[in-house]
Amino acid sequence: MGRERRHIITLIGPGQAKLGMRFLHKGGTPKCEDCQYRRVCIENLEPGRIYKIVGVREKTLFCDAYGMEMVVVEVSESEVEAAIPSGSAIEGAIISFKTPECMEDDCENYRLCFPEGLKNGDRSQILEVDGSLRCRLGIPLRRVRLLRVRS
Repeated sequence: MGRERRHIITLIGPGQAKLGMRFLHKGGTPKCEDCQYRRVCIENLEPGRIYKIVGVREKTLFCDAYGMEMVVVEVSESEVEAAIPSGSAIEGAIISFKTPECMEDDCENYRLCFPEGLKNGDRSQILEVDGSLRCRLGIPLRRVRLLRVRS
């Protein structure tokens, strides 16, 4: 189940260029401003999103900014584990992800309620529903895997 994921070409350090590796794209640095590879390395990925390497090519390019070889890879936006209200947790459904109004930042579920890679309002498909979670505020929650849906 799920939608076809768009593959994007980008560059990554050789130590991370492994099939299945996931990473959070944080954007470029000032060193990247004048790089000839900026468009493919930085600008075709969205900061704050998690990507998964789905293909590793044999081609490498030298990064002048960091003085190292970078590997050409194919990535797709990764699914993200999250907590959502139980009433919305229907496998295959497309929802608008909402971050909760919660200040319990030491809660065991905090990283699921505020997952890296998803933003408030993101349209997402529920790929899998996996169990109930205990919420300190008494809200019935389920653990799910979400994939952002592009319009």
